[in-house]
Amino acid sequence: MLKGKSAIELTDVRTNTKEIYEDENLITNAVPDILRLNPSGLMYPIHQSGEVEYKDEIFPIANKLYGGILLYENRLEEDRDKIIPPSDNPIIGYASNNVNSTDNPLRGSANLTESIPLENGYKFVWDFSTSQANGRISSLALTHYKAGRFYYGNNFNRNACLLLNRTYYDVSKDIQRAYIGMVEGNPKDNTFISLWPRENKTLDIVKFKEAYSSIGLTDSVLGPRFQEMEKITIDLTEYYGDFYYWYDGGFYDGKDGYWYGFLTKSNYNSGLIRRVKIKKDDYSTQVDQWDLNDIRLYDLGSYPSEDSSSVYRSIGSVIKDGYLYAINRDRNRIYKININNPVDISFMELGFKSDFTEGSSTYSYMYQWGDHILGYDFTITKDGRIIKNYGKDYSGASFRYIRTPTIEIGPFRIGYGSNSGTLYKCLYLHTPYLGTINNLSSPILKTADKTMKITYTLTEEE
Repeated sequence: MLKGKSAIELTDVRTNTKEIYEDENLITNAVPDILRLNPSGLMYPIHQSGEVEYKDEIFPIANKLYGGILLYENRLEEDRDKIIPPSDNPIIGYASNNVNSTDNPLRGSANLTESIPLENGYKFVWDFSTSQANGRISSLALTHYKAGRFYYGNNFNRNACLLLNRTYYDVSKDIQRAYIGMVEGNPKDNTFISLWPRENKTLDIVKFKEAYSSIGLTDSVLGPRFQEMEKITIDLTEYYGDFYYWYDGGFYDGKDGYWYGFLTKSNYNSGLIRRVKIKKDDYSTQVDQWDLNDIRLYDLGSYPSEDSSSVYRSIGSVIKDGYLYAINRDRNRIYKININNPVDISFMELGFKSDFTEGSSTYSYMYQWGDHILGYDFTITKDGRIIKNYGKDYSGASFRYIRTPTIEIGPFRIGYGSNSGTLYKCLYLHTPYLGTINNLSSPILKTADKTMKITYTLTEEE
């Protein structure tokens, strides 16, 4: 088993006085799951079309999977399964397995001389100058080396969400619609639910199975293993009504026993929004029209307007904890709308005009990750703060090729895309993750008159 220990050395540059703090840590399930899990067989490099060679992002384990470090203001919950950093715990600093050549005030550098393999493990050493990682530090966590270079919320952020594999195969339009319309995915029991609007203003509700943790004796790892369990079609004429662009909207899992659909009237001067609430037990529907007055929403999502069109979908809004999060027409404000009470509306100013749909080859413009909501160039935290991320050529929040919500399997995410008659299945490793959790006995204060050296030792012990 792995054991870890940290030593933090603060040195006052004026007096050369040193303070040393030592603590032990908890090893989480993040890295063991990366090595143990093989969701849908995608960890095999068969017919691979990923952005990276997965072996180069995983091995050697010490330098790659544990090659970065994160420093947090508050304590982390000591739970081996809580591997996604909480969004309301401010990041104080981070570092990777290389030397930092930027002027990023949060990022330190690996000490390449003192970081060495041990007989039974590895010793990491990171240095932070007087201008780096200043603030109160209560916890440390080892993470993937990419996350130690590019953390959300700074002008140096690049995409730390790694596409490990992308398989593809030709399928019928019905199967494409089932995957691309996915609103729920449960890899534990291999069941999935899709909602797909049709040209005649009905909605197909499809329940299907696909094995994610097992494979049959005669199955191909590349071929589709789609098994339809149930298909129900319900009438949504009342919902779509006279809205001209009826296909511009989104369907979501409310996680409260209902699915929801939202769409906006196409007229730029209209603040009308229409909602359908679908009960999962009996497929009964409730349709409401809300007048949001001067609120103009930009892009909730979209589907094809004709059944004969190619199968595609974009996602421009999410439901989280009973609220619809959507960006406004000017792309400078995020609205938070209670999905059951249109009077309960608030908003968050971005402080800039978002590029929003400019993520590289992605159609999932807004998505959830733990208690974060991520867009192309912004993060919304659990406590409602907006953190600007670096956009343009390097999106910190986009899944390439994805047109669906993603399925979470440990530190992995699986999502689907489509192009003509081709269905894509993509495997991502989402970072940053908490590979270890090291809560300090008491917080320390790093100030601009001190340098900091962190020595973190991981050893394999019986």
